[in-house]
Amino acid sequence: MQILCSTGAIIGRPNGRNYRLLETVAPQLDCDGFEFILYNNWYDQVKEITDYLNSLRLNIPVMHCEKTLAEHITRGGEEELSEAYRLFRINCEMAGNLNAKKMVMHLWNGVISDSKFENNLAAYEKLNEISEDFGLDLLIENVVCHKDPMTHWLELHDWYPDIHFIF
Repeated sequence: MQILCSTGAIIGRPNGRNYRLLETVAPQLDCDGFEFILYNNWYDQVKEITDYLNSLRLNIPVMHCEKTLAEHITRGGEEELSEAYRLFRINCEMAGNLNAKKMVMHLWNGVISDSKFENNLAAYEKLNEISEDFGLDLLIENVVCHKDPMTHWLELHDWYPDIHFIF
């Protein structure tokens, strides 16, 4: 068993999402590694952040996909889905470059959350294929929503019996 610290507990809005804090904070933590979370305002810095994290030699076995990505899926339509898959690939590529083996994802999220859950349900298959292309195990995380997370998990499991969840 590994005890991982989410970088979301260290890096956030109050400190300007300063990922460079990991250099001084990480050595002070008694954990086996980190779950690195990508923020939506970092897409233009992915290579720089990846290179920086690799220079620190942190153990990052899990990456948390950027949280607002699922809003594109919920809105639906060809353009929104295309954007969601494009962004997800960036997340997966970064995870691969960090040597992560698992990708945590909020399949529904934000103000519109699960208002059109059928879109999120249908998108899972493609998201899982993309994650597998990068050698990642996709884990769907429970998220507060209009219904309740367990109902969605059960529906996802009915459609995709081999799906993996994280609580």
